Amino acid sequence: MPILSPDQIQFYRSHGYLIVDSLLTNAELQLYQADAQLLTNHCLEQGDIVTDWGCIVEPLACNYYDDDQLTNLHKATRADYLALRHSTTNGVALCTLDKFGLCARQLLHHQDTRETVFLLNEQYIAKPPRSTEAQFAWHQDILYMSETERQHAIVSVWTPLCDVGSDNGTVMVEPFPDPNNPGVYADKCQGAFTVVMDAGSALFMDGRLRHCSGGNHSESFRLVFMPQFSLGPIERTNHSNAALAIPLGPTIEYT
Repeated sequence: MPILSPDQIQFYRSHGYLIVDSLLTNAELQLYQADAQLLTNHCLEQGDIVTDWGCIVEPLACNYYDDDQLTNLHKATRADYLALRHSTTNGVALCTLDKFGLCARQLLHHQDTRETVFLLNEQYIAKPPRSTEAQFAWHQDILYMSETERQHAIVSVWTPLCDVGSDNGTVMVEPFPDPNNPGVYADKCQGAFTVVMDAGSALFMDGRLRHCSGGNHSESFRLVFMPQFSLGPIERTNHSNAALAIPLGPTIEYT
């Protein structure tokens, strides 16, 4: 059966977000934790994770892969992307495209649409211990794109790899004030709340959802995996892809 129920899909479309507990199995969670540690350690060898990397570790953009390993095909072709990522942590990329991708397909597709869903981006968000300055101000992901790049709906899947709360820099979200006019907010936040989640759960966010996160006051690294999907490839005016443009494969059903 599909992972998401009709009620969950409707809630997401009305409020701009959806929290799903225990989306990842323990085995899947361990794969992402291992991949995150490997790539984050690589970035730490090159500089400070906060000041030099902005807490963002993108597998295909953090210089982990040599230039002769990484081509445009790895950013736009399912088979090449899977082969490259399998060379790092076998199983992670397939879960990203299939399990996360299935959820994205359910949320982005409407009843009569058949557009292809693409993996737009994937990143680990790493906040070191006691990094109180590692904060993200209130923002909407869609506004990072130019007007010409906003033609397709996007969904971000904020997936903590450890338990998260206000102490270690979790996310705050502000649901859509008006479901009939999604993504339009007043200057003052209304209805915003702090998200408390267990490792392996997932917060799905519409690209128009307003959200932020605070610093990490704890004694441990706070790691989050966040893939992003789009209903169509996001292209720049020069016809290059804004990030990744990897089409999802056939629909995979999970029980």
